[in-house]
Amino acid sequence: MTITREMTVGDVLKANPKTADVFRSMGMHCLGCPSATGESIAGAARTHGLPEEELLKKLNAVEQGDMSDDTRNLAQPRGAVLQRDKTTYAIVPHMPGGITNSATLRKIADVADKFNAAALKCTSAQRIAIVGLKHEDVEKAWDELEMEPAAAVGLCIRSIKICPATTFCKRGQQDAVGLGLELDKRYHGMELPSKFKMAVSGCQNSCSEPAVRDIGIMGTPKGYVVMVGGNAGLKPRLGDKIAAQLEPDEVLELVDKIINWYRENGKRNERVGELIDRVGLEKFRQDVLGSAQPVRAEV
Repeated sequence: MTITREMTVGDVLKANPKTADVFRSMGMHCLGCPSATGESIAGAARTHGLPEEELLKKLNAVEQGDMSDDTRNLAQPRGAVLQRDKTTYAIVPHMPGGITNSATLRKIADVADKFNAAALKCTSAQRIAIVGLKHEDVEKAWDELEMEPAAAVGLCIRSIKICPATTFCKRGQQDAVGLGLELDKRYHGMELPSKFKMAVSGCQNSCSEPAVRDIGIMGTPKGYVVMVGGNAGLKPRLGDKIAAQLEPDEVLELVDKIINWYRENGKRNERVGELIDRVGLEKFRQDVLGSAQPVRAEV
């Protein structure tokens, strides 16, 4: 088999685990096991500042076999993110909607102290990351926490960002907490062509920033507005408003249609907004809504 630039790192490792030694030798420590990212070889070389042709040449020169014991021992632990020092890891327990209790916070603090974590970091995704764990302590930390890892990296649906809404906030107009937690339960961690972010706000103040999420849901006095294709990355894009005045069950039905459409039509590493720009907003609406017009558009 000839390894090409379009193949994913995961596919290459699956076909020949011994290639993990090449990735490791070139400084790509986070790619040392078959559970690594779905990046293409070209994308991985670009991300790590490596000559693409040199990487391809070395990968194709590797004989078939298993990865070395040294590489296997350094393989990225479950639910861990390699840090800038290329030595320590961060783990992110799943905390739906950023809502938790004092007992969970104490447990996180106790684990951080027990394994000499460098820091506790409140993330933009409403979670708490335990930063600076040693490789050999990661699995022990998960055992102590008795919690599942959050989908913090990879080509999947990340945590659902929500605001306090009618559960806690005097300005809330819709139940963003209830809807957001239901979305998290249904979709968190689902594999898709690229990373995928959702947010729900309970009013038009948009504290959870739904306009710059792949799917953004905003509460109004008349129901929920749904926006699609937002992104706050290198090429910022505001989401297209495709529906308004929706009830919670209608939102859930529409979200399911959007995700299924994206899963069937999206290219690897192509965000929803990029896909809509590629095929056209009218085509997207026809496919998902059955009409070129928004659902119950507001006047």
